[in-house]
Amino acid sequence: MLKVENISTGYGKKQVLFDVSFEVSKGEIVLLAGSNGSGKSTLLKAIYGILPLWNSPLERGKGCVIFDGENITGKPTSALLKRGLLYISQKNNLFEDLTVKENLEIAGLTLARKILQERIENALSIFTALVPHLNRTPMKLSGGERQLLTLAMATLHQPKMILVDEPFTGLSPQNITLVAENLKALNEGSGITLLIVEHRVKECLGIANRVIGLKLGRVFSETEVNVNYNINELNSVFV
Repeated sequence: MLKVENISTGYGKKQVLFDVSFEVSKGEIVLLAGSNGSGKSTLLKAIYGILPLWNSPLERGKGCVIFDGENITGKPTSALLKRGLLYISQKNNLFEDLTVKENLEIAGLTLARKILQERIENALSIFTALVPHLNRTPMKLSGGERQLLTLAMATLHQPKMILVDEPFTGLSPQNITLVAENLKALNEGSGITLLIVEHRVKECLGIANRVIGLKLGRVFSETEVNVNYNINELNSVFV
């Protein structure tokens, strides 16, 4: 579903990613793991066109991003949303002065009213923890519930794939479990492919199919997750 080929980019004169390539198949949950500064979040921004691609250090041109068989390199984010690719940043995803219900309505503002209500009902059937809080503002929600609201808002557009940046940041162990379970339910119930950036690898292993390790802006390892998976196999990614 997603194919990243020879991506290089950075900020100003500082290069962060070096010739990164990997693939994500339809229906997978793939974890991008690595230490701080390894380029995880930068990679999501490059995939989504928020950061322009640089020429490859191996003289392979600027690389490209293929989504669902189409070259989407350089496409505006509005076009990517229409094609079914959605990006959830780490912060500032909610309207703090609006209720949960109003946040959902604003997120689907471009949809016809009847369609929007149907999709909101479907989202709430997945993220059931939000139902008792529809009239609360995000400030009165737990960190986990805030993440669920962000995910629910994303599903209104019926994406084929979501890029999720650090969904467990600042969450308690209980809320991490809540969000992880709902990410798994979203994947299994709606068939949405997930590419998740998260440094808390252990907490993701229960839901991920594969782990791609980044180190110093390069793909360091790709490992399938199974019952015999050992967290120590990724130790070298974090040093």
